[in-house]
Amino acid sequence: MAKPEIAKLPKAELHAHLEGTIAPAMAKQLAKKNGIDLPDDLFTDDGTGYRWESDGTAAGDLVGFLKAYDKVAGLIKTADDYRDITYDYLKRCAAEGSIYEELIISADHGASVGLSYKEMVDAIAEGVYQAREETGIEARLLSACVRHYGPDNAVKVAQQTVDCPHELVTAFHMAGDENAHTVADFAPAFKIASDAGLATSAHAGEAAGPDSIRDVKEQLGCIRYGHMVRIVEDDDFMKEMQAFGAVPEVCVSSNLVMNVFKDYAAHPLRKLFDEGFKVTLGSDDPPFFKTTIGKEYKIAAEEFGFTEKELLQVTRNAVEAAFVDEPTREKLLKKIDDYAASMQTNTPANSGNGAGKMENRR
Repeated sequence: MAKPEIAKLPKAELHAHLEGTIAPAMAKQLAKKNGIDLPDDLFTDDGTGYRWESDGTAAGDLVGFLKAYDKVAGLIKTADDYRDITYDYLKRCAAEGSIYEELIISADHGASVGLSYKEMVDAIAEGVYQAREETGIEARLLSACVRHYGPDNAVKVAQQTVDCPHELVTAFHMAGDENAHTVADFAPAFKIASDAGLATSAHAGEAAGPDSIRDVKEQLGCIRYGHMVRIVEDDDFMKEMQAFGAVPEVCVSSNLVMNVFKDYAAHPLRKLFDEGFKVTLGSDDPPFFKTTIGKEYKIAAEEFGFTEKELLQVTRNAVEAAFVDEPTREKLLKKIDDYAASMQTNTPANSGNGAGKMENRR
């Protein structure tokens, strides 16, 4: 079987934290601009990622990761910085073939550097528009509360998001420690967002088990879940969620680096796809996990045996589940369909294996 042409394949990503997309080169640029000294041990030897101390446990990795993450996120000091990191990330994604990106943004981080929610979003939007004009890539923003900051703060973030609408902010999201508080505590914040017409999603089923997914479904009514990989611990619930149409935002490299699973063989990406879930791929915080959206597609092909047809279905899954307006969705789906048609055209007529025929699951 021919190897998938990963570089040319249209890709889409639904799970990336904006502050976590800052590449080392951009970090050094921000540090110089803002007069901040960076520790030498922050970067990997090859200079393409970040390093942190780990004791080999998931909890220890999380502590070390968050310290490194905070150092890098702390380099953002101005609205222009937000514009620049957004443009830089989207341009890098477009170079890898991504046609659509959703970025998780944090009002709390903007506030920590003295920016209003509007100032932060307007700056991020500038980066999106610039990248779109230059590369054609589309992007939308998910305004996120941080679970371990508590339910009162979540209500504050939801209200800020609703009070200052923006065409690119299409959803409200909950990130952070899945074991902090109860999901029900955040129902008021999600009601504010839902009542205003925003879509919703939340992290679940990564640091915590299947019950975290069940709680998000029942208490918040979400159909999209950040990670969701630990649903495989409950076969009956897995079948229920597949029938429900739940969309897992799977971030393989993140899961392995954070010790959610020990290796590719233990990771359930292939199982979730084969069970019929509308699997999508994400890079989460790419330079921290030594990955990119292009690399996640490559991992799916090389470590999990995904064919070009299956990878294109993953992209289709993401676009169909995207928090985006219908005209834009149709434009993105046309790009996928056009690529699928080119696959058929380039497949020898006598191959006999049906390569290039795409199932349209709309």
